[in-house]
Amino acid sequence: MKSKPFNPENCAAEGKPLPVGLEAGRVPASSEEAPDLGSLVSFLSMVLDNVYSGIIVCDTNCRIVFMNRVYADLLGTDPAQAVGKPIEEYFVASRLPNVMASGRPELGQRCSLRTATPMLVNRIPLRQYGRTVGVILQTIFRDYQAFTDLMNRMHLLEREVSYYKKGLDRVLSPLYSFGSIVGQSRLLTEVKEVAAKYAATDAPVLILGATGTGKEMFAHAVHAASPRAGGPFVCVNCAAIPRELLESELFGYESGAFTGASKKGKVGQIQLAHQGTLYLDEIGELSLKAQAKLLRVLETKRLERLGGVQPMQIDFRLVAATNRDLKAMMSQGQFRDDLYYRLSTMSVEIPPLVKRVEDIGPLVEHFLKSLDRPRMRLSPAARQALENYAWPGNVRELKNVLERALSLAEGAVIDLEHLPPEVIHNSISGGRVSDMSDSNLADELSRCEASILAQTLRLNQGNMSKTAKILGISRSTLYEKCRRYHLLRQEKSS
Repeated sequence: MKSKPFNPENCAAEGKPLPVGLEAGRVPASSEEAPDLGSLVSFLSMVLDNVYSGIIVCDTNCRIVFMNRVYADLLGTDPAQAVGKPIEEYFVASRLPNVMASGRPELGQRCSLRTATPMLVNRIPLRQYGRTVGVILQTIFRDYQAFTDLMNRMHLLEREVSYYKKGLDRVLSPLYSFGSIVGQSRLLTEVKEVAAKYAATDAPVLILGATGTGKEMFAHAVHAASPRAGGPFVCVNCAAIPRELLESELFGYESGAFTGASKKGKVGQIQLAHQGTLYLDEIGELSLKAQAKLLRVLETKRLERLGGVQPMQIDFRLVAATNRDLKAMMSQGQFRDDLYYRLSTMSVEIPPLVKRVEDIGPLVEHFLKSLDRPRMRLSPAARQALENYAWPGNVRELKNVLERALSLAEGAVIDLEHLPPEVIHNSISGGRVSDMSDSNLADELSRCEASILAQTLRLNQGNMSKTAKILGISRSTLYEKCRRYHLLRQEKSS
């Protein structure tokens, strides 16, 4: 004897709860195959009474044939008493008849109750043999207003995350490429070519050079030209962080790792550089302990935070820079030889500005444009002084000198009088003089000296005492040099 097709209307008419666990569309072929209906209904009622969602099932007339305990508690009624009642007795302007008529579900919709706050629900048609035989009403969120507030906060957080992500992308993106490094000298061009070849690999790169030569620009350029250009570029100045904090800054720490540690822990700079490039400026300032930990991370590609017990896989490329003599530090026991050899396989040394005088002109032009004074120009004497100066602060010092000159110059020309005294005085013995041949060295020195004396006298309105003080020579020596170069006509009584 075959089982009859299931019909929720029959359940409502007989006052029985709905056996919703029956497989949709399948009718047992024989009585032997059919399960014990009473046991099945009892089991499914127990399951549905213990789920988080409230569930109501209605027949084609939108009368309740099943209500689980969760929904009954929300409505303040008893499940057995609710069976057979129209859905409108509990809900305001119920849309279950619309779902019943259309056969289409309505998901994530607001639902108004007569005795409770509005909720967020799903309205799902129950289908059998191709026709709609009932409707399921399921709660998703019990307090619609709380859900709306939560969604608003989520949207706000999404906008904030997007804003900060864009800012972080700007911060962690490379600022310079090899093309943006200004200079046409042979020495600088060769260094850029070598660094560009290193950039194509994934090995650590060591950048050497004096202060102000542009080591960080080269680090950015290496990252920008590498396969990791799409990843973060994380810059850490090891000299700017106290040694006692540098280890936690680099490697991060877990909650409670040490006294004063944040309860949330901290993500280290190495972890932030995952799938990108970590730039360690002034790597010579690392303690031996930090050097050993850094070497281990480089070799194992695993990072362990301070206070942590579970290492994490990490993938980054290291670019390091220093103005110190790491070989001398090795011999003095201040720098690990194994870390040095790991870094120095691919190293470049940026030449100081004094060795590439031909770059001063392009650099001046570049800085004048960046300082929004592109129409300013150098007088021949000022250009000569800049080219002859030793530039101990390199490119950075040149920019500072130009900023000072621009603040003093009233016209469109930067003259010798707008340059700092040390540039005027020391330019005689600096710069390209050392590169000149013996045949014209004396003539060049005399020409430079005469020009600087004349410009300094003009700057001080012929005052010999002030001029001698600026140039660092005695008045008698100044008088002698002025006679030699026929400059005494500029003298004023002092």
